Amino acid sequence: MTEHLNWKKRYDLGVEDIDYQHHYFLNLVNRLARELPKSSGPEETARLLKELNMYAKFHFFSEENMMEKAEYPELQEHKQSHRHLIDMLGSKQVSVELNSSQENVDALIGFLVDWFLHHTMMVDKKYTVFLQQHPGHVSE
Repeated sequence: MTEHLNWKKRYDLGVEDIDYQHHYFLNLVNRLARELPKSSGPEETARLLKELNMYAKFHFFSEENMMEKAEYPELQEHKQSHRHLIDMLGSKQVSVELNSSQENVDALIGFLVDWFLHHTMMVDKKYTVFLQQHPGHVSE
């Protein structure tokens, strides 16, 4: 079974809405790691994965709106990163829906944890650095 990932203070970016959404996303990943292996069947698996997919899209849209408002110069690259993550998520989601083996669930959860750690700590962090360097730009 995939290991539970606990929130660490270093994951905070200092933008309240984004930090809140990242907390929720991490909790959702942990819940999926617990619940997918015990899923009662394809319908429950599909519901859990749909929640993940819809939340990821909501979060990305929300984040992009904040970046647009702040006139973030790397917005287009950030959007492209989001589209790539959604495409990869879709592929992993299909694998789990077709075969919810522990191996496929672990691959999905591993992807989500890597996504969270890399995207949050590297890509999203660039946005918060921009905000710190340009205090006149509005983030929320």
